[in-house]
Amino acid sequence: MKDTSVASRYARALYLLTEHTSAKEGVPLVPRLEQTLEDLRGVAAIVAPGSRVGEFLAHPKVAPQDKRAVLEKGLAGKVLRTVQVFADLLLRKKRLTLAGHIAKDFQTLVEEAQGLKRAVVTSAVALSEAERTRLLSELERTTGKRIVLTSEVDPTLLGGAYVRIGDRIIDRSVKTLLASISEHLYEASV
Repeated sequence: MKDTSVASRYARALYLLTEHTSAKEGVPLVPRLEQTLEDLRGVAAIVAPGSRVGEFLAHPKVAPQDKRAVLEKGLAGKVLRTVQVFADLLLRKKRLTLAGHIAKDFQTLVEEAQGLKRAVVTSAVALSEAERTRLLSELERTTGKRIVLTSEVDPTLLGGAYVRIGDRIIDRSVKTLLASISEHLYEASV
């Protein structure tokens, strides 16, 4: 089970570090965030549990200074300096295995900086392209943000759909509508 609070705290710290470094160097923030995300994903892939590098860095018999030296040499000149320092911090804090989760949380922060919002629509049957387009434009109009829409099919739904945008859910499934009607009828009965 991933500890989302730890991964999100590290992602937020990297975001703040990138923001500070970008301002200090006079570099536009969004392109720097995008490069940081790309580099972080690369580091996460390299140090993933089960990979050769990941196994080496996790091995208890390898001295910490040797692990740091290998990581520094492997990343030097290939990733942004902030990502290299961040990877070293993760190694020292024994959090390198969270790099993939941190990258996902960091991606969310980058998308927010770009004015994007992720939405997942779950429906009983696959949506047609026209339905997706109409839903996408309505969500963008409602939220005032550009939306990245992902579709899922849940055959257990009777019909309709629900949309999840962050922690907000818009539920227009038949099951929910029937429950609402039932509740209104129950309240109206004498």
